[in-house]
Amino acid sequence: TGKIPTYAEAVINVVGQKKDTAFKKKGKALGFLWMNLGTVVFHDVPNLYLLYLSNTYDAEVLPAGLDVLKNKISISPDTEDKDFLFDEFIKLKTKEGLYSTVPNAIQYGKISNGMKSFTCTVKLPSKLVPGTYQVRVIAMRNSKIIANSVQNLKVKEEGLPNLVAFLAINYSTLYGILATVIAIIAGLIMGVVFKGGKGGH
Repeated sequence: TGKIPTYAEAVINVVGQKKDTAFKKKGKALGFLWMNLGTVVFHDVPNLYLLYLSNTYDAEVLPAGLDVLKNKISISPDTEDKDFLFDEFIKLKTKEGLYSTVPNAIQYGKISNGMKSFTCTVKLPSKLVPGTYQVRVIAMRNSKIIANSVQNLKVKEEGLPNLVAFLAINYSTLYGILATVIAIIAGLIMGVVFKGGKGGH
């Protein structure tokens, strides 16, 4: 939530940590064998990129969005078709829920003293990894940035996932023993539940 001038529009951009990401390039060898033909590396790509818009803005005319991101990253080797690979990369990240553009996501409220309030609900994907993310609120007018504010959002695991990660990293032997015990117990329970079924496995 926040306030912007009445003549402006709000855009919210949530961006993750930038890193190099490598992918295996598949293709046909000898005209019929599908196999790895090399490695393609995307440089300085964020692991999360979410864009939230009001109902009056088109993402294609913004100085923030996937087209802008495309111009900021590089792909090696340089001989690769950047347009094709970037489009495939976006499809993959969109399917994973890590990249998205959400229209009609910002609602405006009361106007007071030349300012209007706005509200937006940001939904973080389940595949989000712990780390520090940037939440950027941009005030736009005629497709130009007139003001912006950036705050950090720290994401960390809590509860059982945090305990499991802590044990795996700091007490690997104990973690291994507990994992084995849990697997045995789970197997015994499944055996009791499905007792009388057709054969054992």
